Amino acid sequence: MTATAPGGAGPGGRSAVPYHETTEDDYAATYTARLDITHVNEETAVLSGACPRCGCACAYVHTRRTFRGARRRLGDGEIPVHCTCATGHPGRPEGEAGCGAYWNVRLERR
Repeated sequence: MTATAPGGAGPGGRSAVPYHETTEDDYAATYTARLDITHVNEETAVLSGACPRCGCACAYVHTRRTFRGARRRLGDGEIPVHCTCATGHPGRPEGEAGCGAYWNVRLERR
């Protein structure tokens, strides 16, 4: 599930930032400040927010169980997250999504 700004532009109609695989120390804090988490089931959560680099809306689906095996609930631990927006970032490789930004988010059971 992703969102695209009109005309392939970034938020507010600004020019989209060029695709670049990068991370910064503040990306996780910026992303989680206004993050919405939807628990789909015991193993899957959807993290929805704005990319800290390009500002576009993006959603990241986190599934604990990648391979068939023992069932585990979402729990503590850092997970890698990356921008998944559909905005047309110049220089983005064919078949890729997002602007190239990535960061780690800690999921905690409450």
